Amino acid sequence: MITGLHLFNTPITPGKEYGGRIVLDKSLSYTREIELSYDENFITFEFSGLNFVNPNQTYYRYKLEGFETNWNEIPPSGSNGKAVYTGLPHGRYTFKVFTANNDKLWGQQGAELNVIIRPPFWDTTGAHIFYAVCLLASIAGLIFYLDKRNRKHVAQMRQAEMERQKEELNQMKFRFFTNISHEFRTPLTLIITPLEAFIKKMSDADDRRKLSSVYRHALDLLALVNQLLDFRKLEMNGEKLHLMSGDLVEFVRQVCLSFQELALEKQHTLRLDTSGIEELYIYFDRDKMHKVLNNLLSNAFKFTPEGGVITLRLQKGENEEGEPCVQIEVADTGVGIDAADLPHIFERFYQVKKDMDSEKPGTGIGLHLIKEYVELHGGSVRAESTFGKGTCFHVQIPTHLRPAEEEGTEQPETTAPEDSPTEASAPDKPLLLVVEDNREFRMFLREQLSDLYRIIDAPDGEAGEQLAIAENPDLIISDIMMPLVDGIELCRRIKTNLQTSHIPVILLTARTSDESKTMGYEAGADSYIAKPFSIDLLLTRIRKLIEQQQQRKETFHKEIVVTPSSITITSIDEQLVQKALICVERNIDNTEYSVDELASDLAMTRATLYRKLQGITGQTPKDFIRSIRLKRAAQLLQDSRLSVSEIADRTGFATPRHFAKQFKEMFGVLPSQYGATP
Repeated sequence: MITGLHLFNTPITPGKEYGGRIVLDKSLSYTREIELSYDENFITFEFSGLNFVNPNQTYYRYKLEGFETNWNEIPPSGSNGKAVYTGLPHGRYTFKVFTANNDKLWGQQGAELNVIIRPPFWDTTGAHIFYAVCLLASIAGLIFYLDKRNRKHVAQMRQAEMERQKEELNQMKFRFFTNISHEFRTPLTLIITPLEAFIKKMSDADDRRKLSSVYRHALDLLALVNQLLDFRKLEMNGEKLHLMSGDLVEFVRQVCLSFQELALEKQHTLRLDTSGIEELYIYFDRDKMHKVLNNLLSNAFKFTPEGGVITLRLQKGENEEGEPCVQIEVADTGVGIDAADLPHIFERFYQVKKDMDSEKPGTGIGLHLIKEYVELHGGSVRAESTFGKGTCFHVQIPTHLRPAEEEGTEQPETTAPEDSPTEASAPDKPLLLVVEDNREFRMFLREQLSDLYRIIDAPDGEAGEQLAIAENPDLIISDIMMPLVDGIELCRRIKTNLQTSHIPVILLTARTSDESKTMGYEAGADSYIAKPFSIDLLLTRIRKLIEQQQQRKETFHKEIVVTPSSITITSIDEQLVQKALICVERNIDNTEYSVDELASDLAMTRATLYRKLQGITGQTPKDFIRSIRLKRAAQLLQDSRLSVSEIADRTGFATPRHFAKQFKEMFGVLPSQYGATP
């Protein structure tokens, strides 16, 4: 019989609560089944055999059906038997035990107890059903999600395909309009250029006025074509910022002046307010800022009725981040912009209703270009408008821009190309004269150019002329707008003065009109650069002009037959060289013909002659005379049958030996060998 039951080594007493409930509600001997929870799985059974004759010789065997398949045997020990089971899983079990005497004959009747260990709530049938339902729901949800995602993916692919096709169509349209625009530019140029020349020759005022209107409209059409090309370039991410230092005040003033004629024609009042700022040198992209201001002013004139007022205002300030900036405002008293349209006016292709209904509808890209160009500068643009009263556009441009910061590269050092003069290769650097009335800009040029060249400077044209005569620089850089003597007059004086006519001149100016350029070139300027400009452009132009000057000197050294026009840049210098050649040729056989006599024949001082010939040919007057004699001798050696002695005598050399020595120094061979050379 089973005499005891323990759970986790705790004896279970019938009728006593265990774990909040009664496990045995009556005597264990009358209990046939007990029910336990899933965590009551550490069970000990105690049992005893009814052997009253020899209890010390009692054998036991037991097993827990449902958990074990083999019997466990306990040999006689003189005490009751015990069976321990730990970690039983939930399920239904039957504990059976039998006894035997020392004869090992097992009894036919044993003791047994059914044990039920309930499963945990998560392992019950209801839980399994719940799991099955959840699994089915998850599978259904997954199928629904995958189906939905697939449909969404298909929809996205269709949308992407539609967007791709739309973009391809847009690109085709852009390419078409770009190609058409390029095609338009050629005939427009062929219309505008001869029309401009024809207008200048016309004497009839009425016809001139009519053709001027045609000319102006042709320029407007060309501007629209260029705007479309700019837009295309911007859309293709082809626009980059090209920062150049310049006076923004003068730049804005010149743009304003270009609209004065239109203001008179349309009877508008055009005002320029620079808030007392005389000059403001900053880095900005001249071309893009010109387009920004031109578009804003054009729109202001377009939508302002007769008698209206258009104001272009420039002032210093700070942006939202507290950084210094310059603010440009273009305000008009025109029709204004509706409040519903105002947030969209900078969007690509957006057109307000009044623009679409007007006689001259816009393209919807002008303000978009303005926004993109301003943001390229790191600035901002916004508009304020009251419908029926007018509009004001506010443009903010940072004043601290530098080329290196904008382009994302290190600021290149001002160094020359490999073939240009440097400290190491040319200790006697070329001398440049900078003539500029603005001290700050003059110091800027000196700083930028001093690594490659020796620099002297003058604050005005009059001082510049005196310095050019005294120092004989290799090149002159001059501003045009200066007090006393302006750059045009300075250039004219330099090029008409025999002492300085050989010096190349570069003119710098904020005036960009063709008329200003024509005046500069007529004065004899060798190059004309508009402000603001790239310092690299100026360096390249200086280098090329000095290289050309050096090439002309080398041409004089190399050529046997000297052509004055090939080694000079002005007619005065050409006449001087021609006259010097004639004087030397006329005295070619005179061994006593000296530098003083050549200077006298040319009506020049010895010092002036030295400077001129050194500047034009790179030779002193003495070397010049000897060079002409030797070149004449080389011609005679090639074209005549005269002996070396006769040629030496005819070209003014005292002895054939001296002639042979000088000839070999210049040509690298003896006269006899030169004559024998094919």
